Amino acid sequence: MGAIAMGQTTCGLLIGSGAAIGLRCGEGKKGVPEEHAPDRDRAIAGVARLYRDFLKEFGSTDCRTLCGCDYTDPEDIERRMRDEDWKVTCDVFLKFVMTRCAEMARKEKI
Repeated sequence: MGAIAMGQTTCGLLIGSGAAIGLRCGEGKKGVPEEHAPDRDRAIAGVARLYRDFLKEFGSTDCRTLCGCDYTDPEDIERRMRDEDWKVTCDVFLKFVMTRCAEMARKEKI
């Protein structure tokens, strides 16, 4: 369900990708991120790049704005499931995020 089953926060794809970028940049490191400033900076830059690109492409990072569903309203959830409109929203966002993350990884930005 959207944005942690509430739809009132940042798109979960961005939240999860941000965590994954941080984990990738810190892979194999011991200690706190501040002890590995170049890797920490790379993670911060990668997450910022992803968010900027997403915002430029879709105009928002807010789940409810992006998918048009109020996940606190059972009727709206039922409508979304019936219409399967995630195929033209969330699936598109997923492809975008995965493509951008793969590109950054290939270019060793993350």
